[in-house]
Amino acid sequence: MASCPGRAPRRARPAVLPAGAAVLALHLLLLDALQPPPPSPPSPPLRPDAARAAMHVRRVPAEVPAVRPAARRSLRPVAAGALPSAAAGPAPPLYAARLPPALQLRWQRRGGRADGELRLDWQPGADGYHLVLADDGGDGWSSRGRIGPHGLEPERLVERRRTREVRAANFRRDVGVVSASGGGAEHALLPGAQDRAGWLLQLAAVVAAAPERFAPGAVVELFVVGTRGDAAWRRFEVEAVEPLDLPAGPASALRLASAAPGPYQPRWEVWLDPARGWLPVRWTSRVAETGAEADHRLVAAGS
Repeated sequence: MASCPGRAPRRARPAVLPAGAAVLALHLLLLDALQPPPPSPPSPPLRPDAARAAMHVRRVPAEVPAVRPAARRSLRPVAAGALPSAAAGPAPPLYAARLPPALQLRWQRRGGRADGELRLDWQPGADGYHLVLADDGGDGWSSRGRIGPHGLEPERLVERRRTREVRAANFRRDVGVVSASGGGAEHALLPGAQDRAGWLLQLAAVVAAAPERFAPGAVVELFVVGTRGDAAWRRFEVEAVEPLDLPAGPASALRLASAAPGPYQPRWEVWLDPARGWLPVRWTSRVAETGAEADHRLVAAGS
């Protein structure tokens, strides 16, 4: 058929297809985006050394909290009986001791509170001992306790003075503590500890048990406790054998000296007589800061 002159020719239909194709491509892209990603290939197994390293790294955080309880436990208070005493320090050595049978020693005293006599009454028994160290007026100390393989084991010390109330120290062996009845510091009860009444007899018993060990320069160490919460090491050094002129008669005695363990505490010197079973035939006490001193010389020794 011939075309009509003057009319524009009709557009070909296939010209619309590119737009439809674009829409279809967009839908395909959206569907592809909504699909889950393909699974990743499995990891290769770890070598044994790498596996151990990985396990070690994973355990590190679990070990950190375990340190904290140990730190807290170290802050727990120690039981009262186990508290060390500043005065005590390490435990003194233990000695063999040869205590005498029942006896009374009487010394003439010069200086101190007043001139007069001081006596020591020693009464050992199967169930323990009783010891009194006092002057004619009753001022002094009394001690009760047991007798063990290393000598005196005091349990209670009582101090009596006419000018003040009675004081006491208790050696509480069930809890390992020495305490004063009037308060004050508590001390750990060290093996071999002595009280203010018995130290003199204990010192003599230690030397009597093995006199060959105590040549000049040898040392006896005792831990001595009083009734006011006081306690101190006493280090007696053997110095020399000296002749003495005593009310009880002449003697050739071994002198031991103990320096003052602190200010306002006495220096002690003791003379032990081998001819009298190493009993203390003379002893002195002197406080450097005050000049107070007392000298005790044997008058008599008997049962």
